[in-house]
Amino acid sequence: MRSRHFILMRLPQRHLAIATVAASIFIAFKAPLVLADESPRARAASIRDIASRQLEKPSVHDEPEAIAAALAAAGVTEDTIVSLEHAVRQANLPSMASDLDAFLFFTRDPRWLALRSHFCEFLELPHVLALDAPTMQAIADYDGVVTFPAVTELSAEAAKACRLFGETSWAAAIELPGVSEITPEAAALLAPCEALLVFPNLHKLSVETARALAQHGGMGLVLGGLTRLEPEVAEALSTIRSERGLLVPDLVVLDSVPLAKQFARQDHAFMPAVRRLSPAVAAALRGNDGGELAIPSLEELPADVAKELVGAGYFWLAIGGAPTLSAEAAAILATHHGQLVFTGPEPFSAPAAVKLNGHPHAIILPHVTTLPVEVALALAPHEGPLGLGNVSHLTADVAEALAAHKGVLLLSAIQRLTPEVAAALAPRLDSIELPGLRWLDAETAAALVANARNSLEIPGIASVTPDVATALAAFKGMLSLPGVPSLDVDTARALASHRGMLGLVSLEDLDPEVAAVLAQHAGGLDLSGVQRLSAKSGKAIARTPGTLVLRGVSEIHPEAAIALSARTDPLELDALVYMEQLDSPAVAALLVKHFDDLAVESLRSLTGPEALEIARILVRTRGTLELPNLERISPRALEVLLARPKTVLPDLNDLEIVPDTGQLGNDDFIEPRR
Repeated sequence: MRSRHFILMRLPQRHLAIATVAASIFIAFKAPLVLADESPRARAASIRDIASRQLEKPSVHDEPEAIAAALAAAGVTEDTIVSLEHAVRQANLPSMASDLDAFLFFTRDPRWLALRSHFCEFLELPHVLALDAPTMQAIADYDGVVTFPAVTELSAEAAKACRLFGETSWAAAIELPGVSEITPEAAALLAPCEALLVFPNLHKLSVETARALAQHGGMGLVLGGLTRLEPEVAEALSTIRSERGLLVPDLVVLDSVPLAKQFARQDHAFMPAVRRLSPAVAAALRGNDGGELAIPSLEELPADVAKELVGAGYFWLAIGGAPTLSAEAAAILATHHGQLVFTGPEPFSAPAAVKLNGHPHAIILPHVTTLPVEVALALAPHEGPLGLGNVSHLTADVAEALAAHKGVLLLSAIQRLTPEVAAALAPRLDSIELPGLRWLDAETAAALVANARNSLEIPGIASVTPDVATALAAFKGMLSLPGVPSLDVDTARALASHRGMLGLVSLEDLDPEVAAVLAQHAGGLDLSGVQRLSAKSGKAIARTPGTLVLRGVSEIHPEAAIALSARTDPLELDALVYMEQLDSPAVAALLVKHFDDLAVESLRSLTGPEALEIARILVRTRGTLELPNLERISPRALEVLLARPKTVLPDLNDLEIVPDTGQLGNDDFIEPRR
């Protein structure tokens, strides 16, 4: 089975909790595809086939670009893909979870639920009207969430059948959005089930059912649809035995101290709908060490409640209520030993910001689109990281205020800068992260160059025009464009006029013409992304004056190796030792010149007409020579290597001796092992 890891498998075990694995979602019902004469065996075979085909689909953990391409290939419109990306950014998700996987687990929007079918972690079986043993056995090894939208009643037989699922898959979940009530008998029969059990739409929960569900010893339990719990029900659920605990995603009122204590025992206490906390309940949430407490819908945070939460021991504290945060409560939050995440769309006030700037750790405002200049100025003395993940546009005065911030500043949603904003941010670009910046014109580039200090790195730019390159080349310092995967000759010529270290670490293929132009650059050149050097490209780039960084090169033409060996300026070739084939004396000579201690761990064979000469070159290595994974070698090459001290080879009995060919004939050789 193709292994897929979603939320609960992405995190270290001590930080896992039911909040990061639970899917508190409603599935849009589809018309059940009922085959009246279908036998249990035929139905099971059909389900296995559906599951197998689902596993061939992309994963929610693929790179964003790959996910977008896969969705487009499946017929999803570009507008829908863009809207999905925006919805993911806007969602209140546990901070320790990743983006799309958590979003698709927690969303209730039918638009996004429909997209789950495009990913291998989700399997929906709308034609299954009732759960039975053959059905559950057919998906017993499925490592994901299986949804049964047409199942509306959980009979004793169905509950018992659920125990056949999830025993071998740590990420397995059963989701039953059509079940609105669970009988105590069914709940008791569910208890031994190893899977995560998800009931998104319960209408009521009796005390007897709650007591039976509390005996569940599997991965976890999600009870959606319940906005408030009776005291006896809450107390019964507080004794739950599930491995990752409990999530009640629609709970608006948390007034049970025992239930709060249960949440505190979980590494990840996620209460997405709770609006208010009393000091007593907040005190009951103490006891966690290093996890996350997330209450994103909190409407207010009085000082007495803040005092209890700060002392709870969570590293991540994610709360709503920022606009109503008093200076007194903010001063208490500033003493929290961990990240502070304010989940709402509006920031706290300037007086609250003044108190928060003493917080030594990160302050994150993931959904704020605009930060008032007075709040930005009030936060300037803050020395920890400041994250503004949804701010996509800045005015010059806000940019100037943010540039005064003492800590690292993360502005991940900004895709474009005006010259005025660029000028304000440029002096701090060594500690301001702009990973979303995708577009730069010549005027903005010139503003960055005129105001940046020491180094200028623009990681998000994937392409540069010659006029922008000309503007950037005027920078006197280290210039890095790590997101640029290719260059044309005109752009390369413009960049070559730069004086200082030039970083183009995403270039994978080095065109000979581009190499010849870049070789005119003085001050150092970092081309760590290049993996192969042809003869023409190698000979051209070898003429580069100053440091030449080719850390990624693992395949090199002999003529390129000769040219690089002739260099006197510094050269970095870290990956060259990972070559799998060494059949050129010139490449061997480059290795010996470049490495004092030489370990070519990927080399499997040293045979052929050049093997003896290569061995004679390798033994000139100044320090230790290691060829630990050789499998095949010519006898004369082996004889040369054995004669050298400080040579590490495999056990000689494990080596295949391949006779030399050439002037002495195939059989005229010495067996070095004798």
